[in-house]
Amino acid sequence: MGLLDFINEKFLDDREGDFVPLDSGDDDTFGPGPLVLLYAAPETMDDAEFADMIADGMPGRAREGVIIRRVEPMNDGGEGGDALLDLSVGEALNEAMQTGISSTPAPAIQAVPGVSSANNEGPCPVLYFSGVSNAEMMNTYRIIANEIYEETGGVHWPACAKVVKPAMGKSLRRVLEEISGDHADAMRMQREEAEKGGG
Repeated sequence: MGLLDFINEKFLDDREGDFVPLDSGDDDTFGPGPLVLLYAAPETMDDAEFADMIADGMPGRAREGVIIRRVEPMNDGGEGGDALLDLSVGEALNEAMQTGISSTPAPAIQAVPGVSSANNEGPCPVLYFSGVSNAEMMNTYRIIANEIYEETGGVHWPACAKVVKPAMGKSLRRVLEEISGDHADAMRMQREEAEKGGG
C-alpha cells in the first residue's frame, strides 16, 4: 500500500470535507504567485538549493521566477514563529510575494531577514504552494520532499498543500499547524502499521 492509499484509507475517513482533492491534470492556478512557502524547512538546506529544486520542478516558470519564502515555525504550544503566521492566508501570501526571494538566478540569494527555520526535532515541514498548477506542485514536491527526508536523516517527510479558496480568510498559523500536525499523525500511523505488519 502506497503512502497516499494509506492516508486515504486510514486517515482521511474522519476528515471528510477538510481537504480539496487534487486532479494532476488540472492546470488551473489559484492565489498569488508563483509562490512556495517553506514552513519549518531544515536550516541546513540553503535558499539557493531550494531555488534549484524549484526550477527543476517548474521549468516553465524559470524565466519569470518563483517566489520562495521560508516561514519560521511556531513552538509546540502553537505560539511564536514567523510574523506571517499572524495574518490570514490571503494576507500572508500577498506579503510573501513582496518579501520572499525569487528562484530566478541571482548573484547572491539571501534568506529573508529575521527568519530562521526548524531543525530535525521541530514540527513537520510543509511546502505550501500558491499560483501554480497541480502538476507543477507535485513535480516540485517530489524533488524537495526526498531532499528534506535525506537532510533530516529520515525524521521528516514534508507535507504538501496548495492554497484553495476556502482557506484564504483563515489564519495561516491555524492552516499550517493543521497541515503539519495532520501529516505528522498520518506518518506516525503509517509507521505503526508497518511495524505491526513487519513484526
